[in-house]
Amino acid sequence: MNFFFFGTGDRQLFGAYHASRAGAGERGAALLCPPWGPEYIASHRILRRLALMLSESGYNVLRFDYFGTGDSSGTREDGDLDSWYADACLAIDELRDMSGATSVTVFGVRLGAHVGWRLATERDDVDAVVMWDPVIDGTQYLRALVSAQVEIDRWWLSSRHRRRSPDLHDKRGTIDLLGFPLTAAMRRSIEAITLGDYARPTSARVSVFYSRVDPDEASLRATFASAGTVAASETMVGQTPWRDDESMIAGELPFAMLERMVEVVS
Repeated sequence: MNFFFFGTGDRQLFGAYHASRAGAGERGAALLCPPWGPEYIASHRILRRLALMLSESGYNVLRFDYFGTGDSSGTREDGDLDSWYADACLAIDELRDMSGATSVTVFGVRLGAHVGWRLATERDDVDAVVMWDPVIDGTQYLRALVSAQVEIDRWWLSSRHRRRSPDLHDKRGTIDLLGFPLTAAMRRSIEAITLGDYARPTSARVSVFYSRVDPDEASLRATFASAGTVAASETMVGQTPWRDDESMIAGELPFAMLERMVEVVS
């Protein structure tokens, strides 16, 4: 594994490169796009394990942090989904240079899945995209995060120290959400996500994985079909609820889900 920084002088991004393991047949290159905030924390070890499994199967893999997240430069107030997409484009270019690959398979988790989808629809060097619990309704996604924050706030023992829960109707600036600052710019970019985003056609192979029964799966599948996009979806219940399974953060890994993801791109 090789840790390094890439990007421009004022926008340094952290990367972790997993070269194809010796003895494994070369399959190509894979980019992993992480999610935001608490879901980034919950998925960090999972994506590291996925990268190792992909490298063992013959992929050259790049994990990276968007600007202002993880070990990349910038502050936690920097960035929105447009800048994340620009960072992911830089990451694909870097991965192709390092691996010599002409095309890339993209894996994305939650908001990272939306970034991966945009890569698949706007770049001709992405031949497959794997989306894990993709966000298809940004407003609904933020409401779920706020509900989780409200539930946490209810457990403050002293009303004197109990804080006011975040209000999505307050558009004036940054709000604290599950320990992460959600800026107005990031909030607007997330709220702009709709099912219609997935109506853009792509020639990339599309695989969607769900870790719980998702009522929006049928709508997403129909949207793909209307655009002529060939997509397959699978639900593996119990494999990684991103916020409410503390044992996952403590060390449990969803091996069945990871093995299946590697299998579908192999």
